[in-house]
Amino acid sequence: MEINSEVRPKLLVSRCFFEAVRYDGGKIKDDLMDKLSRCCDVEMVCPEVGMGLPVPREPIDLFLVNGEVRLMNKSRTEDLTERMRTFASAFLESLKKDEPDGIVLKAKSPSCGFRDAKLFHLKGNVVSRTNGAFASKVLEALPDIPLESERRLTNARIRFDFFSTVFALARYRKVVKKKDLVEFHRRYKFLLLAKNEKIAREMGKLVAEKGFSVEQRNLYRTLLLKALMTPFKKSRVINAILHIYGFLKNHIGKEEKAYFIDLLESYAEGHVSLQTIIAVLKAWALSYNVEYIKDQMFLEPYPKALEPNVRIS
Repeated sequence: MEINSEVRPKLLVSRCFFEAVRYDGGKIKDDLMDKLSRCCDVEMVCPEVGMGLPVPREPIDLFLVNGEVRLMNKSRTEDLTERMRTFASAFLESLKKDEPDGIVLKAKSPSCGFRDAKLFHLKGNVVSRTNGAFASKVLEALPDIPLESERRLTNARIRFDFFSTVFALARYRKVVKKKDLVEFHRRYKFLLLAKNEKIAREMGKLVAEKGFSVEQRNLYRTLLLKALMTPFKKSRVINAILHIYGFLKNHIGKEEKAYFIDLLESYAEGHVSLQTIIAVLKAWALSYNVEYIKDQMFLEPYPKALEPNVRIS
């Protein structure tokens, strides 16, 4: 398949963003989730409804009982822990044949919360924050699939990292031949450099090997995930930017060069966003038709619609 064609990542998303399945019979309005549904193939899940609870229903919560986390109704008359585990195991087993590229779950939910679900003492006070009962099973069953909550995705850095990874995994699904791998690695060269240069070099060596076995394909994907999930560090990002600038500087004038260096210094000092730098590089690559640069994923790793007014410092 042609890896340059547009991709639609497969996402597992909490159903309450799209349908009225909350405990109070409502649904969550979230602009980002609406946008995701237009550029991704979304599979919805509501584990509470999935395990048989009605809509509306009594709220549920996580409780610490004899040192163990239990899922119970608010009045603590029914322990729902095993029902949730049974549903989660069956649902996640069905996903293994066609794993999603990413997962977005409802923040603070006792079933879906990612790191922020309230864990109560039986006396009623909050002991700590933890993963929801369903989210915990997801992390166990699908440890290599990027997972975030809609609340965490309001953070610019987390958002960029998550969507960059999700769209990369979707594109990598189209890599079926050696020439696809070579092209994929070429297009992701500078994004990988900005993330983790050491792993990027390992990936380059793998691409240079003869043949293209299942083992090579799987190993490359493992390295791809590891590299993309490395947090951005400004020094590495600037290094990648300067590599791209090296392909463009002979096409621009003295004043443009001086302007860009000033812009890059402003980025290093935190006064200019990464998107501003990327926009300038992309414009030059297109204006001067620099083939090697204009389709680099570092310049547009996912649709612009998913990052309106977002700054990544």
